[in-house]
Amino acid sequence: MIKRTKPDSYLTNFVNFCKQRYGKNLIAIGIYGSYSWGYFDRENSDYDVFLIFNSKLKNETTSLSDKFEKISVQYFCSKADLLELIREGHWSLYITFLTSAKMLHFSKDYKKLIKQIGKINFVDNLKNTDRIKWKVGFDRVVIEKSRGYEGTKYALPALRSRLQLLTYIKYKKLIWDLSKVIKLNKDILTFEESNYLTQLDKSMRERKNIFPNKEIALKILNKISSKILELL
Repeated sequence: MIKRTKPDSYLTNFVNFCKQRYGKNLIAIGIYGSYSWGYFDRENSDYDVFLIFNSKLKNETTSLSDKFEKISVQYFCSKADLLELIREGHWSLYITFLTSAKMLHFSKDYKKLIKQIGKINFVDNLKNTDRIKWKVGFDRVVIEKSRGYEGTKYALPALRSRLQLLTYIKYKKLIWDLSKVIKLNKDILTFEESNYLTQLDKSMRERKNIFPNKEIALKILNKISSKILELL
């Protein structure tokens, strides 16, 4: 199901600019992150958006972000590029597009694309696990170096997305809700780890400038990642 969201005045100006600039080649503008999830801070938050096109064109991510300073363009790609990224192992893309992204603008072509993505069995279509292995190492380094709110902001999505992938592998279910995926993986998570994830989510929503017990975050990262690779 494609979910819509009402744009504020800043997003409205951005959407109108993109529609005028890219015309019919533009098939979708979507948003996720804090604006989509309900804890957007107008003074401190960016708008995490993606633009999808029928055919490939020169990436204008930087110029768009320069023109609209609060816009953070996460994906600027054709529908063919998007499908290829998913097959390469970009789990966060797969679950974001199917479960949490909300649309500011979309066409019939985007409806067809979402149906196509929805029919993909992520595990069966995964070409190899290199991307997943690489991301574990990358996230480990970032979490080790992180401090304060930025650490929480990075660690929570990294841990949540792996729990979601593990849930998908085990139960063939796409679940975005953190509390649900925690419950479904209590055979792997200790009580301390489950509670830690819940508190991390609360800290991020309240924008607390802390990143508590990163050692627990790293332990959860390693544990879940190892289990995923074992099951794939």
